[in-house]
Amino acid sequence: MKTLVRYVISCIPGLRFWVARAIFLGPHHNTHRFWGVFPTYAAAKSHVPRKFNQGFDAPNPEEFPSAIPERDQNVVRILSGILPTAQNLFDLGGNVGICFYQYRNQIAYPRDFRWTVCDVPRVNEKGRALAAKRHETQLVFTEDRAAAEGADIYLTNGALQYFEESLADVLAPLVTKPRHLIINRVPLGESRSFFTLQHMGYSVVPYHIFQMEEFVSTIKALGYRLSEQWQNDRLCEVLLRSDIHVSHYYGFHFVKADG
Repeated sequence: MKTLVRYVISCIPGLRFWVARAIFLGPHHNTHRFWGVFPTYAAAKSHVPRKFNQGFDAPNPEEFPSAIPERDQNVVRILSGILPTAQNLFDLGGNVGICFYQYRNQIAYPRDFRWTVCDVPRVNEKGRALAAKRHETQLVFTEDRAAAEGADIYLTNGALQYFEESLADVLAPLVTKPRHLIINRVPLGESRSFFTLQHMGYSVVPYHIFQMEEFVSTIKALGYRLSEQWQNDRLCEVLLRSDIHVSHYYGFHFVKADG
């Protein structure tokens, strides 16, 4: 019966798109689910239902696991080698500072080190409140991406896919670019870049799938060399689109060629 249903759906033009949408918006505990393939951020955004158009105003946790996730171990290893000579780190999309709190269980931060999280205003508000509650002095928050100017380390963990622009576009305006780029948990495909929609439970948001070769080459064009690359064992499957399949998320360490 399931095979017959799939066959019927595939035979009727446009039906697959709307059937997948109904499944996508239905009740489900899985927040890692995706629907639709769109050429632009705006096109994806136009298909977000009004009641799910909440952006990233999420309930951010004050309590989270202190253990470092396995998918972040490469990041921690690289940071361990470069933090002793670093003065600051810029964390794009760092939420309430989760990585700051988790990583220091394995890395000793230098005494005068500063960790700057860049996120949306409501998340930053909660992050500042949590930092004050925990009497943190090394963690600060900003909404200004330009605050990455001259940073020793630029970190982004699972955030780039929520941006309309590529990382190269975000970095391009910086006059003094960061010495190190550490990128983790980013979905990359082999064929082309596109946008889909992710259901996060409380909200539906555009989700950017980057094309691997283009992603790497545009960063190299800014004067970086690729030092290391790794894979995260995570899939991105778009509902009822067997032709769209991202088999891994990726991580990278880029270093300024003149640094």
